[in-house]
Amino acid sequence: MAVRIEFEGYINFVKEYDWGTVYLVNHRQVIKNAAGDFETAGHDKFDVSVEKGKPILDKGTKVLVKGTMKTKHFTRRTGEPGIGLQVRAESVEPMEKPASVSDMQTIWPEVKQVPEDNAPF
Repeated sequence: MAVRIEFEGYINFVKEYDWGTVYLVNHRQVIKNAAGDFETAGHDKFDVSVEKGKPILDKGTKVLVKGTMKTKHFTRRTGEPGIGLQVRAESVEPMEKPASVSDMQTIWPEVKQVPEDNAPF
């Protein structure tokens, strides 16, 4: 039985082949610390394979990936062992990125950036 996986990430690299496309997708691991704040605990990089005929997505696109995962052991150029995370995608769907302040100002000109140390929460 294959390992089912679903995650969000950003496309860092796109490589097209005769049989389809491989995306290098970066996923940020987030944990809640003792103070109750969320912080980055690390990053995972997945090689995501998509069959030919699917739309090609651009580098920098935020995506939702669903598929099956396997690991691959390899030797790095330094001679150290490494493990690759490979996903055969059933779907790779683009997601909307959060709107920037300048994007919001085109709709609501009175919107202003709130300094991080002055947020009401």
